[in-house]
Amino acid sequence: MFRFVLLAAVVLASALPTEQEASLKDKDWDDFKKKYKKTFKDKDEESRRHALFTVSKARVEQLNQLNGKAGAAFGINWMSDRYDHEKHKKGLRKPIDFVPTAPVLEETSDEAPKSVDWRLTEAVTPIKNQGQCGSCWAFSATEAIESQMILKTGGKAAVTLSPQQIASCAPPTGKYGCLGCQGGFTEGAYEYVKSSVGLANSFYIPYAQSLTESQPTMACPTAQVAAMDGQLQQLTGGYATVEGYHYAVKPCNGACTGEHQNLKALSAALAKSPVSVCVNAGVWNDYTGGVMSASACGPMDAASQDHCVMAVGFNAQAPTPYWIVRNSWASTWGEDGYVYLEMAKNTCGLANDVTVPEVKLDRADLNATETDLRRELMYRRATSGLA
Repeated sequence: MFRFVLLAAVVLASALPTEQEASLKDKDWDDFKKKYKKTFKDKDEESRRHALFTVSKARVEQLNQLNGKAGAAFGINWMSDRYDHEKHKKGLRKPIDFVPTAPVLEETSDEAPKSVDWRLTEAVTPIKNQGQCGSCWAFSATEAIESQMILKTGGKAAVTLSPQQIASCAPPTGKYGCLGCQGGFTEGAYEYVKSSVGLANSFYIPYAQSLTESQPTMACPTAQVAAMDGQLQQLTGGYATVEGYHYAVKPCNGACTGEHQNLKALSAALAKSPVSVCVNAGVWNDYTGGVMSASACGPMDAASQDHCVMAVGFNAQAPTPYWIVRNSWASTWGEDGYVYLEMAKNTCGLANDVTVPEVKLDRADLNATETDLRRELMYRRATSGLA
């Protein structure tokens, strides 16, 4: 009897599929490999990747359940067979003892529009890609400076600027120290630009970090930065200067949970311009489209924030109202590079660290009346839904 039971157990064990065999019989896996052109050096590697893919499927299902009435917002994508260190990079790294000192704008009594989308105007430049470098903080600050420069010139200075300059040149020490691809924070980025000649355009100092592999931060092009304000200035192209920055919402710092941030103040700020925001992007690699709920995104506290991006508007009239947030993970991610976050709450903690840079203008060719008119027309486009 004992021998019979033992023999049956051996037969049963041999009948169970190995991970390699399972990966060969999984139609979802086959479809995934074909869609994303996945190849592997051997069966062992494919087996490991298939195991990650299986975990991703279970995680996506759980996240969509958490997303509730907002509907499915997560799915299988190119990252679904990747280890965490191989996925899209983030990079928010703020000193633990950092104390915000910039002024907080007073909330106005003006009623915010029902919707605003600055993507319908020149105020939002094309989606960028930080690649495998933790430079989100430099991208977020750069994009905020771009938008302020464009709005203040009525669209005349619609140029893209250089996140590489900030990532490479922002000093690593002091209260505002940043570490390039190893992380930094937007306040540190603004402080660097304020102390520099200015922030160059992206053609003069292009992004040089790898989009596919991790690598050290590129060295600061010191001579190029100095030349921006030298005798060859006309050849280097336009650049932006920053006098400082302010918070649009009282910042959530330290032990703040983020649950009671002033969302009305965030709406009021977005009615004026796009703004830099920092978030908890822990589940963002699984996002594929739709509205991400606060429940699915997770903790809103300051300590959970790990990524800086840009809020460019909101839609309070949608079945599930949402904030419109621009990422720096290329246009192949999410909703053509964007994510929609549930508007009823401080989803992902996006209202914890809302900053607006103060761009300095010194252009004799700007006519104040014309500039104001052009800016008003941009606002009308952003709030009317007409491109």
